[in-house]
Amino acid sequence: MSKKHKAIEGEIVTASGPWRDLLLVCRKCSRKLDGGFGEKNKHALPDAMKQVLRDLGRRRDVRILEVGCLGLCPKDAVTVMHGAAPGEMLVVPEGLDLTLLVERIGQATLPGGLTRGAAARS
Repeated sequence: MSKKHKAIEGEIVTASGPWRDLLLVCRKCSRKLDGGFGEKNKHALPDAMKQVLRDLGRRRDVRILEVGCLGLCPKDAVTVMHGAAPGEMLVVPEGLDLTLLVERIGQATLPGGLTRGAAARS
């Protein structure tokens, strides 16, 4: 991302970023919960999700953006939209183990190439 891109009049220039995935998190839902995720359920979903990705060594793979209301407004949960599936909104309940969300968006692999679900079944 350190490369500078120059706008060219009359053209749209494509710039590449270091991320492979995008996660949109409803800011309004996140504020309503006032925490609810991470250690002792005291962190907001974006912060807790970033920590889970760091722990898995994948922080730079996923861009997490807080956006305005996505319109679903679930009780005791946060609405999340995966960039690869814009027509599908995910309802993430308060207190959920966020490795399940990482797994859902296709990013979580544990040592040995196992996903969390496969490791539990072994």
